[in-house]
Amino acid sequence: MMKRIKSLVFLGVVLSAFMFVSMVTPQPALSKLAGDEVKLGFACGMTGACRDWCKNNMVAFNLAVDEINKAGGIGGLPIKVVTADTATNPSEAANMIRKLAADDKVLAIQGPFLSNEVEVAFPVANEMKIAAISQASSKPGLGAKNRPYGFRNCPDEAVAAKPAVKKFVEKYNIKSVVFIHDVKDAVSKSLGTKVFPPLFKKEGVEIVNEGKFITFQTGDYDMRAQVTKLRGYKFDGIVIGSLYTEAATFAKEARRQGITQPIFGGATVVSEYLIKQAGKAAEGIMAPSTFWPQMPGKAQKFVKAFAEAAKGDLPTIQDAHSYDNVYLLKHIIETSGVTNKPADLAKDREKIMKGLTETKAFPGIEGDVGFNDDGDGVVQVYVIEVKDGKWVEVQ
Repeated sequence: MMKRIKSLVFLGVVLSAFMFVSMVTPQPALSKLAGDEVKLGFACGMTGACRDWCKNNMVAFNLAVDEINKAGGIGGLPIKVVTADTATNPSEAANMIRKLAADDKVLAIQGPFLSNEVEVAFPVANEMKIAAISQASSKPGLGAKNRPYGFRNCPDEAVAAKPAVKKFVEKYNIKSVVFIHDVKDAVSKSLGTKVFPPLFKKEGVEIVNEGKFITFQTGDYDMRAQVTKLRGYKFDGIVIGSLYTEAATFAKEARRQGITQPIFGGATVVSEYLIKQAGKAAEGIMAPSTFWPQMPGKAQKFVKAFAEAAKGDLPTIQDAHSYDNVYLLKHIIETSGVTNKPADLAKDREKIMKGLTETKAFPGIEGDVGFNDDGDGVVQVYVIEVKDGKWVEVQ
């Protein structure tokens, strides 16, 4: 009898403790959605200059969708992805945002990809009152200009570059640099003309070709003329505002001409393709990033699954963002009172926008992901470099 009494007392204590924890830690109720499916839009340049990036972004996006659908979907419903090809063209990007919102009636949109697409597409998202999350755009100021429906789950380049510039200067004892940048790609031009120069000056570094920055255009495959111009300057380091493709072309030509100074770039150069294209010339290139394929921790499960789905390709920063976006939208849709009823579409979109606005620390594969008041991503930034053919964190 005494043993039975003790058991009952113990059970009572456990139940009381459970009830107490439940009361002090309220859990959001998951919405049971109406309809047969949850429609999400995916707007990216499946053709055009960014087709390779966007196709792999789609792989990552669908990887998350498949995982979620196998686990029961969103609010008990499967996700249906509606894809829109922006053709890597700003005006078409704006058209696709309008199409996804008005014709396809999706709840939210991932995309578009490039900053020059975002510049014209985010105003349309605001007009249509639908949340659009770019997985790649990082040109400073675009988030702030497009409140409240425009979001970017990558940090503003100016924020990300600050610790990386400092580390680059310290590691290589940089006293002077030469600048080269793309004049066609919006974020690359911004990096080379507005973001990087004041950061290097703040570190006391001389820009030896200030006022005479060397330039090229997206798609250039011959950088002999640009590299030859470098030979007229004395400098400790090279700063490049570029996408990974042109950065690889530049690095190969620079090393071929015997220029060995270290190279610094933005997150736009962080890609396995840079290493594949530049080979040994990529060694030592340094940049800020929130993700890289060798990143330790739970990211490795994603890297393995992605590589299998992408037939051996390794994921980029933007692929990681694409994957996290789906889980983030699932969380918000299920916990913000979204009904998925056709009559509630406008209200549902507003709830999703508010949910994204209030997100400060959603657990993603890169770590906690959130948004600041400008709609830009708040996530841990690392400084990485190419070493022995791989991206590694700079210690």
